Amino acid sequence: MKSQQDRKSRRNLTGQLAVVFALLLIPSAVLAQRHGDQFTGVLANMEGGGTAPVVIHIDHYSSEAEVANLKQILADKGPEALRDALWDLEAGYIRVGGGLGYPIAAATSRPEANGGRVVRLMIDRPLSFRELVNDALTRDYPFSYAELHLDRSGKGEGKFIAAAKVSITAGTVDIESFGVQPWRLLQVKER
Repeated sequence: MKSQQDRKSRRNLTGQLAVVFALLLIPSAVLAQRHGDQFTGVLANMEGGGTAPVVIHIDHYSSEAEVANLKQILADKGPEALRDALWDLEAGYIRVGGGLGYPIAAATSRPEANGGRVVRLMIDRPLSFRELVNDALTRDYPFSYAELHLDRSGKGEGKFIAAAKVSITAGTVDIESFGVQPWRLLQVKER
């Protein structure tokens, strides 16, 4: 009788261990499937001249729900509340030149008709002490925005707005550049 009970206990324990082991593997499998992208390119200032290498690393893309929530915050509470919300998010980083990376708050990737895709990035731009103290006009442009247009092979070009103002009109997000024209992202390649 005891050996039959022991076998039953062992089977029960084996079954429980199998369930625990499976539960431990599920997050690993989910994390292994969730991946981001890394892009390299050249950032070119079309107004003042000069170029710098740029690396864009995306850990994960923002979900439809996250994007809808950010749009709702912008519509209901305005750009300052959007900036506060972006401050708490991190989808990856952007690094210009040899500097440190700066967090990308939100990133989306959408297919295009030509078989490529468009990648959009929103960053809550760090405001300098000088901007704040001097009440510079750039204070009203507290975001940075990048848009990459990639072909099927992961190569393309894009634009980068270093200082952007964000508003919403009839459900459409409008992005205004402080400068005359945005910087260009050239020779963009997916790594």
